[in-house]
Amino acid sequence: MWKAITDNPLVSAIIAGLILAALAWTTKKLKDKLEAQRIYKFISGSTETFRTTAAISSETHIPESRVAELCSKDKRIKRNTLPKQSWRIASDK
Repeated sequence: MWKAITDNPLVSAIIAGLILAALAWTTKKLKDKLEAQRIYKFISGSTETFRTTAAISSETHIPESRVAELCSKDKRIKRNTLPKQSWRIASDK
């Protein structure tokens, strides 16, 4: 089987492409998880109930657009219903 893969450049290219795509996907998921954890730790350790996207971004050094994206995907974090974009831990009342 290995000989069939290495002798055929098209199959080799397809397999290499799949491996690179899997590696890129895994890297993105890991980065998302690590950054989401940094955001969660910041919000949960805060003395204030709600933290603005700008405050989270400033403290965690993650761009505001990325903070908003990660917070909206994280089930542990809930968005404020007021117009000002701010976030809190979902289990807090």
